[in-house]
Amino acid sequence: MIHALRTKLKDDPRLTRVLKGGASGVAGKATAVLVNAVSLPITIRYLGQERYGFWVTISTTIMMLAVLDLGIANTLTNSISKAYAKRSEAMAKQYYATAFWATCVIAVLLGILGAAIWPHINWGRLFGLSDSVMARQAGQCAAISFSYVLLSLPLGLANKVMSGYQRVPVTNFFAMLSSVLSLGAIILVVRIHGTVVDLMAAFCSAMLLGTILLNLWMGIRHKPRIQPTPRRFHLGAAREIMGHGMLFFVLQIAGLAVFNTDNLIIAHYLGAEEVTPYAVTWRLVGYASVLQSLLVPSLWPAFSEAYVGHDMVWIRAAYRRVMRATLLIVISTAFLIGLSGQWIIRIWAGKAAVPSLALLWGMCFWVVMFSITVNQAALLAATQRLQLQAVYSSITAILNLILSIVLVQRVGAIGVLSGTIISYLLCVILPQSWEVRRILRGRYLKARATDENPVEEVSMYGI
Repeated sequence: MIHALRTKLKDDPRLTRVLKGGASGVAGKATAVLVNAVSLPITIRYLGQERYGFWVTISTTIMMLAVLDLGIANTLTNSISKAYAKRSEAMAKQYYATAFWATCVIAVLLGILGAAIWPHINWGRLFGLSDSVMARQAGQCAAISFSYVLLSLPLGLANKVMSGYQRVPVTNFFAMLSSVLSLGAIILVVRIHGTVVDLMAAFCSAMLLGTILLNLWMGIRHKPRIQPTPRRFHLGAAREIMGHGMLFFVLQIAGLAVFNTDNLIIAHYLGAEEVTPYAVTWRLVGYASVLQSLLVPSLWPAFSEAYVGHDMVWIRAAYRRVMRATLLIVISTAFLIGLSGQWIIRIWAGKAAVPSLALLWGMCFWVVMFSITVNQAALLAATQRLQLQAVYSSITAILNLILSIVLVQRVGAIGVLSGTIISYLLCVILPQSWEVRRILRGRYLKARATDENPVEEVSMYGI
């Protein structure tokens, strides 16, 4: 069996890269889990329930601004994958330089806009804080987090370049480094009895340092060396990236409304202290899909490269294997978390973070449902079948916001989760499954073959 596996990997280098990415992701995720297991209880006990509530709310809320790159980062993964499939280093360098300088311009514009409106935001009211000192600290934390996001817009593209080259182990290594640095920063601030503002500054600085080191490695050690020199900026590449990026941008905005507004809605209507059990439970249940999250960064560029080469046989086989494994692992893990989650959270994060049974099992159901759509979304993104997805994702976002705001005032935090589940069931599961089915059947390759070279492509792939 081992010999057969080695032969299979030797004959399928694309699968080998996917599995290497997944294996490195295991080490990376294990490090992240360990860091979270240590840092979360330290942070909650040090800050207290209310301060931790607004700290995590600010982190998730400000990070939403990362989508304002207009979808450039996600488009870059496909662009680099296309250049890699064609073995064109010049094309890859051109795409990266164009994306880098475009995001720099966006970051500058966002910085100017943020500086103009910042003094007019009532942070205490926004995050449900009655204490004036905490309200002032919330504004300072938001400014630090916002600065981190702006710097990460261009610097974070290095992760997308490495993913496009199917060098996910490299990105996983630097993600591990960032996790370790962030834990060190948290422990340092706690040891010196720093404020929540100091904690945010140290945490963001540590995370940014890991990203900077990845950029340095990519520009010095990676073969081919990728450096975003201004002379490689190309208007044609910019139009292409922006064209595809706008669809990703719509999807990202919709994703924010579905996933990243929960803490803000809970803090605004119920108070920052109610965010803590919701956020901690969300993090624990998210571990049910941890193995899936390790493969997706490698699957996306692999699907993209295979689709450029019209290798539908490989795509179908890989997709079905991953989906079967996903359902088996996520369902069994979610069930175990549902049985023991309250006990784990009580020991891990303290009594203040323990959720109700209804919220815990609701999140377990949600993670199973969501894991199905993650694999679908990776295939849709890799094949650039985003038009329909952008439409129903936008409808999902609007419905989710309406339901969450209405239900949170009637049934509490579980109402926010209910709004997410209902909107996803109605507007995502069915249309996304239908679109994936058409992709796997080669429906869109058949249309392209008819337009471009019907005899050669139809006979080659039999579709």
